[in-house]
Amino acid sequence: MTGPYDELGLKVQRAQYELERIRGVGTVRGVTVVVDAENRLLAVHAPNGTAIHAAYRAALADKEPQVVAAMRELSADPQVQSVQFFAEANTARLEAERHARAESEEEGGAIGRFFEDSW
Repeated sequence: MTGPYDELGLKVQRAQYELERIRGVGTVRGVTVVVDAENRLLAVHAPNGTAIHAAYRAALADKEPQVVAAMRELSADPQVQSVQFFAEANTARLEAERHARAESEEEGGAIGRFFEDSW
């Protein structure tokens, strides 16, 4: 018998699974950009797409220590650490489930691999 929390957990898992599959594609003046549901840049198709993507990754690396510094006090709070521990454990479990699901899908065929195959 499942309770309301189990049902909510299943809804969250389904939403996370669907969000992982989302890709946004935009093309302007011959430049095509692909992003995921979290607005991460996944691909750039343009004459200088590789340089654009490298600059984007460099910008992400540059801002990361600033984010860590801004979050330092909050991250040190025991209540926040407890929530982070729970979230990381849940994420690891979900990742293992997604990996298993992906392996079973690969065994059944290559459906839904448009973006992976196009890069």
